[in-house]
Amino acid sequence: MCIRASGTLAGGPNSGIQDPLAQRLLQGCKPQFCYIDDIESWATNELTINWNSPLAWVSSFLADKSGRSDCRVRYTAHGSWPGGFNGQVVIENTGKETVDGWSLRWSFLSGQRVRDAWGATLTQSGSTVTATSLGWNAKIRPGRSVTFGFNGANVSGPNPAPEVFHLNGDRCR
Repeated sequence: MCIRASGTLAGGPNSGIQDPLAQRLLQGCKPQFCYIDDIESWATNELTINWNSPLAWVSSFLADKSGRSDCRVRYTAHGSWPGGFNGQVVIENTGKETVDGWSLRWSFLSGQRVRDAWGATLTQSGSTVTATSLGWNAKIRPGRSVTFGFNGANVSGPNPAPEVFHLNGDRCR
């Protein structure tokens, strides 16, 4: 298999040389050298879902496993009532540099909606929530934390806590 430009994966060498271009250019090639980087050679340069869906999955998995080592997020649902709950989020700076202005993003898994917030400005689009700092809590010094909270509305059923948080675009632990 060969990684191609534009983030796709081609099938790679094919000693079967089934297409006309491969038949013309690859006669007598050794099996691992039967490859042409040309769109006309579908036998050696095939871009299919069976190559590219695993590439997309592995890339996404690895991206999710990487993350910042300089922040930690704790999410807690402190109380609930029919149709609602109270949430609290703590962002801790575990790094050596001050975070100057922050934006924290996460997704709810069960249709929860944010309502009244304190300590941050919260917006929501679909399941994705973004909390942004206020003037008085924009800096998080090393070893310090910022806390904000909100009231939320939930649909009937479970109210699972979000598990993945992104601080200023990078994943936190």
